[in-house]
Amino acid sequence: MRAALAALLLLAACPAPVLHSGAPRPVPPPQPIATGPSYHATVRWTSDGVPHVVAEDWAGLGYGQGWALASLHVCEVADQIVRVRGERAKYFGPGVDDANLDSDFFHRHMGFEDQAPAAIARLSPETAAVGRGFVAGYNRWIATHASSTWPADCKDAPWVTPVTVEDMTANALAIATTASSRALLPLIARAAPRAGGVGRLPLPARSASLASNAWAIGGDRTEDGGGVLVANPHFPWEGELRFYESQLTIPGKLDVYGASLIGVPLINIGFNRDVAWSHTFSSSTHFVLYRLPLVEGTATKVAVGETPSPITPTTYTIDVKGPNGALTRVSRTLYRSHWGPMVDSAELPWDPASATAYAITDVALDSDGDLHDGAALDEYLAFARATSVHDIAAAVKRSHTPFLNTIAADAAGEALYIDGSRVPALTDQGIAMWQLGRKAIPALDAAWKKGVVVLDASNALFNLAGDAHGARLIDGAPRLERRDFVMNANDPFRFTNPSVVMPDASPLYGEAATPSTRTLANWMALLDPKVRDRATAAAAILSNQSSTATLFRAEIVARCKASNGLKTERDHRRGAAVRVIRDLTQACTTLEHWDGRFGVDSRGAALWRELMRELAPGYAVPWKVPYRPGDATTPRGLADRPATGPDPVATALETVMQRFADAKLALDAPLGAVQFTLRNGQRVPLPGGQELDGVANVVTWGQLNGTLLPRQTRGAPLSPSGLTADGWPVNYGTSFVMAVDLDPKAGTHADVLLTYGNSGDPASPHYRDQLGSFAAGALRPARTTDAEIAADPGVTTEDLRYTEAAP
Repeated sequence: MRAALAALLLLAACPAPVLHSGAPRPVPPPQPIATGPSYHATVRWTSDGVPHVVAEDWAGLGYGQGWALASLHVCEVADQIVRVRGERAKYFGPGVDDANLDSDFFHRHMGFEDQAPAAIARLSPETAAVGRGFVAGYNRWIATHASSTWPADCKDAPWVTPVTVEDMTANALAIATTASSRALLPLIARAAPRAGGVGRLPLPARSASLASNAWAIGGDRTEDGGGVLVANPHFPWEGELRFYESQLTIPGKLDVYGASLIGVPLINIGFNRDVAWSHTFSSSTHFVLYRLPLVEGTATKVAVGETPSPITPTTYTIDVKGPNGALTRVSRTLYRSHWGPMVDSAELPWDPASATAYAITDVALDSDGDLHDGAALDEYLAFARATSVHDIAAAVKRSHTPFLNTIAADAAGEALYIDGSRVPALTDQGIAMWQLGRKAIPALDAAWKKGVVVLDASNALFNLAGDAHGARLIDGAPRLERRDFVMNANDPFRFTNPSVVMPDASPLYGEAATPSTRTLANWMALLDPKVRDRATAAAAILSNQSSTATLFRAEIVARCKASNGLKTERDHRRGAAVRVIRDLTQACTTLEHWDGRFGVDSRGAALWRELMRELAPGYAVPWKVPYRPGDATTPRGLADRPATGPDPVATALETVMQRFADAKLALDAPLGAVQFTLRNGQRVPLPGGQELDGVANVVTWGQLNGTLLPRQTRGAPLSPSGLTADGWPVNYGTSFVMAVDLDPKAGTHADVLLTYGNSGDPASPHYRDQLGSFAAGALRPARTTDAEIAADPGVTTEDLRYTEAAP
């Protein structure tokens, strides 16, 4: 009753409604609904699986590229985001030998996610907008595609989640350490003070599998007077270091085509109307290990300076999935010093008993996440807008790339090489002291042979100079501009052009005194006067011609024949002549009739590979005439056989013949019968060579692969070349091939090939559709104009529009 009375009183208190006659009562305008950013992009998919993204603004451009990337590689991106977040053990368990635990603790300790906001804040407004759109496009694809429709590798996977700009930035920061801290991942992730050497891992061997070729041919050598660029990066065929291909266009502002690493926006290797560029892994060193003298009786105080410097512990706790799927919490304490994260290895132990510890100073990435003088993504936006190689050089100077050489050509016919990587800035006195130490202390020299510089933190001569992060200033970096050609095949700067003697530079840019056999293959191709445009250049780099076969196959055959049959040789141990029966007939005949190439049909290439491994252990070819700087005719010839005793060539051939017999492989088998990759369970024959084969076109088995997705496996190696009972499986090598004519009159045109296809989905027609072209050495035209794209009968178009909800 009281409630009813209260209601009546409330109604009585309200004003009476006003009755209108005639015109209807006006309706107030609706209040705008708050929304977030809007994105619009058009993606035209050509029949080769390439997305051509067109947008009116930078955010829309990133949105279209991010959407396209998710369409092609959603599993691979998600896999790497899990890695950089330090959540692998949460979804996949501890891993073999606790590899996932090590990965998670390493990434947490390196702090890439923590450093990301500061890195984002340094981006230009345009690049920041691309990054925001890229993330929005990737996330929108996930949101609009049911998890049951995702590729089999991540179908319904709980670890495929929306990402943030910080996640993508942290991934880029982690990539920056590929040639530095990441190489020591388990040594950082397990570093702790302890006595003795039990349980410590060794320093990793210097990697020989990070390979690439890049050529910039100047106007003095080309048909039209413009530049020609050939990109031939050799990267993993699985995991986060795969490339994906795309074209990005904002009418009137940007038009660029090329390839990027999975998870990275913009174009890493590519071309526009005026300039083309590529990268190779620099042979330079990008970190140093400091020996830290400890205060006696302590494990975490460094005796440098008047006041001991602390080694600071941080405890990290992560989720770990058990065999039954349940999560447990696991903690690990890791340490950081003034010189960087602590490192502990069998050779360089953190042992309080010896009052010694070690820490890594990684100049590729400073502890605050600064990519130094400009972010890497800003560099690639600058590349995309460049009009000359001088613009490319200026962009490299601003960003100072972590571990790459840059090679570029432009329509004016200029060719550029620069090692713009970040190299520790030891002074001349510090370098001299370190080199003296290597001569006196075998352990220092042994570490350097593995690519590791070890310095004494207590010696002020070893303090790094250079920029604020300890890297050499780029103004002093090795650089060469020519109008004939420049190139790099992962050798140091001094082998950029065989006719040029480069000025000396820090040995941390690379000390090799002799070019590799792959560099020689590149030189031979570039010195051929027929190589004058993109077609002849592409054919040359994929010719599979072996430089060592060119230089001394005839000599090998002659020595094989001379050692064949019944011979009398002296046994120096017994001081008497002995009779040795050798039947090298099949080996001699096979090598004599070999075409000197590593093509799929080449008979004799397999035998040559194993022979070179025996004759040149440690990649040290026994040249008869050594290399002389500036002399393109050197090195050449094989060292003469010794005056007495067996011929090393004959001995090596006998060893190889027995190896082939044990593996039940024919000496004269076509290379394609024993060299292959697996795609959807099918064996695909492949051309190409390994580092010592002296071939520009590299295919091999690589270990640098951070993916946890299903991948190819191989049997136990039977030789240093990786020969197995099945032959040579391949999961690494020539990936994106790009040959560009920068014709000042006829315009820019390119031919391209993405060896493994543009999709990571095994069910996609673009998962392996280009392997056949790779085997044949055939590139396809890059469609870049509206007319070329429209003329593709298989083109499809997606019109993408999306407005985010208000935060």
